[in-house]
Amino acid sequence: MYNNNELEKLVIKGSTRFQEVNFNQPRLFQPKLNIIKLKGFQQIVDLIKQQESFSKHNQIPQNNTQKNLPSILVYPPKAELITTSKKEISIRKYSETRVYGRKSFTETAEPHSLERRRIDTKRNKFAIKKPLPNKQEEQNMFENPNDFATIVSYSNLLMIIPQEKIVYKAFITKGNNGQLVRQLIKSRSWWILIDSPSNDMNLYWTQLRKQGFYKDLITITGNQSTFTKAQKKQVYDKFKLKLEEEKYSNFVSSNILRVHNHLEGNFQISNKKALYYNMKSYYESIGQDPFKFIPLTFHIQDGIKDPVYQQFEEYARRNNINVWIIKPGEQSNRGNGIEVANSISQVKRLVSYREIHSNGVKKTFIVQQYINKPLLYNKRKFDIRCFMLITCINHQFKAYWYQEGYIRTSCKEFNLDDTDCKYTHLTNDAVQKYSKNYGKYETGNKVSFNDFTKYVQEIYNLNFNNTIEQLKSLCTDIVKASYQHLDPNRHFYTFELFGLDFMIDSDFKPWLIEVNTNPCLETCCPLLTRLINHLVENTIRIAIDPMYPPPSKKKPLPEFKNNFELIFNTPLKEQCGKLPEIQQDDDDLDVDDDN
Repeated sequence: MYNNNELEKLVIKGSTRFQEVNFNQPRLFQPKLNIIKLKGFQQIVDLIKQQESFSKHNQIPQNNTQKNLPSILVYPPKAELITTSKKEISIRKYSETRVYGRKSFTETAEPHSLERRRIDTKRNKFAIKKPLPNKQEEQNMFENPNDFATIVSYSNLLMIIPQEKIVYKAFITKGNNGQLVRQLIKSRSWWILIDSPSNDMNLYWTQLRKQGFYKDLITITGNQSTFTKAQKKQVYDKFKLKLEEEKYSNFVSSNILRVHNHLEGNFQISNKKALYYNMKSYYESIGQDPFKFIPLTFHIQDGIKDPVYQQFEEYARRNNINVWIIKPGEQSNRGNGIEVANSISQVKRLVSYREIHSNGVKKTFIVQQYINKPLLYNKRKFDIRCFMLITCINHQFKAYWYQEGYIRTSCKEFNLDDTDCKYTHLTNDAVQKYSKNYGKYETGNKVSFNDFTKYVQEIYNLNFNNTIEQLKSLCTDIVKASYQHLDPNRHFYTFELFGLDFMIDSDFKPWLIEVNTNPCLETCCPLLTRLINHLVENTIRIAIDPMYPPPSKKKPLPEFKNNFELIFNTPLKEQCGKLPEIQQDDDDLDVDDDN
């Protein structure tokens, strides 16, 4: 079947090693290889027998060594025949067996011989149409840490020059999986962890915003340099951000630079009533009905005497809507104080309470129309947790969308007749974990985006990826509605990670429910162990590492995969523009959570 110039050597490598078949024809050099997949072990045996027969017929001496002719066949379970060609190399599955036969360049046979055509036919027949990614493509999936930090700095019109020796200090509270944050910061050898807050700490990571910290923040200035075309191209390729500025500032890394993991003024989106007013104002300013994106909402500040309550009751009676959800207008997270009412009279009773918060602020109420026909997951209610990172560095305001989230499910089947059961209607982990059915249906009551995508495709014949794009658009609207009111004092360097909650109704329409400062970073299941770890690492890579680079002689961080997508970018002006409806934070309590 094959002549002397077709095959030089065949070696079986594996649990069984077959006899080596060598040829006396010397090889001038090793050509490129192409792979043709053969099916079945029998074909390997037939090929070996043919070569043995050829060897005996031509009386080939056995003095050639494997070093001279290192072609290999790996066993088992399948076989591939490799022949010389100038076409590109196809990469096959690693589980496949490969027979390597290398053709010598001393061949004198006719290039279009019948035997050659047969080989070419087999190659075309068994060729894989979609080869696996090559090494270069796989490398492009991961980020070089030094290059990535530099590009992030360029996008903020900065260049941080590392010192030869420098150490930074971080204080990180233990609550909300602070141990994970401490572990990731500690993996950077140029950081040290301290046991209590100090005036010389660089990173202050807490569950709640510490208003007093902002007064000590500084602004750093440096020399101006001109962007090169290559630098601008790097930023565009990474973030699809076209830099209009021609200059950037560069300065040496400094251990007097300080940062808090919360934005000043973050209540403008994390406070339920402030989020409502900001979203309502934004959508109305662009000619959109806000209640096509957020549930119909009434903010009741003065009980049943409030004119807004009168509007609510009139609307509810006229449209015969009885099921409403009542939330505290301030100081509420993790499901605290939330009630579901199934009648107007019950709403009236709930908003009639005249309570004062511990900081002296009068309690108000957010009354929202309940989404009474939600999309269900195995007959149970769910919501969607997503994440958004906001950075404001060198007065460059940016928002990033994290490309992976998860589904939070309830423990009981959905039933509007029982509005008193929180395990049916509230999907917050802080609520569900007390149910006897917690974790019965899904580990930790969590479902990955991949599993949920398969579920809605199979059950509803819908594409969840389209919904994710809608959620990303809603996230961008949150930023557009509030960015002028966030970080009102325009600090040089600040950032915060937010948790976003969405729901989907039976028409597969997404709704924005709320935004959370201090999103839960606990890992109650393998899904969250992986997701949260990557989320926090990605946050540090974008918001912290570029501003606190390692000393020049330190070993760089390992490569990583960036899952954040830049969705908003603008320079922040000194003036905030139109004043927000809610100008003071009712949650502004410096609670001692430094433990």
